[in-house]
Amino acid sequence: MIPRQFMVAVMVALAAGLMPVIAGRAWGGGPEWVEVDTIPDHSTFAYDKSAVVRPAPGMVGVMIRMIYMPAGKEEALELMGNAKRYEGLAVSFFSYDIDCKGEKSRLTRVVHRDGKGDVIAEFDLTGKTDWEEIPAASRLDMIREVECK
Repeated sequence: MIPRQFMVAVMVALAAGLMPVIAGRAWGGGPEWVEVDTIPDHSTFAYDKSAVVRPAPGMVGVMIRMIYMPAGKEEALELMGNAKRYEGLAVSFFSYDIDCKGEKSRLTRVVHRDGKGDVIAEFDLTGKTDWEEIPAASRLDMIREVECK
């Protein structure tokens, strides 16, 4: 039997839009980060195997984590226009939908966090981004190859 407090917590998470963070995970389990690639002094790129969802045939939803090292953080800050609010950037989470047959993806959510884990910025991009081709041999393509089998 599932404790009432747990069910209330799940309902609160659903209402608050936090379900993508726990979707696909085993009850009571945490994320299962699978490292895809590390570029020394730049970044470590991983995805949460336990959060992979398959909403329709040929479609996969994934959550990606990018941990920044000095060169990667510098590059990210440049892309963000060196806004002061991002100075503490340590990690970003990206949610993607992947069309396995079309080898395309669309970004659906971005969360930037500082070194303490506090949210710097969060963007819900559901329905706001277009499908884009996944570049061959890219980090996202490596995930596609594994999860679209």
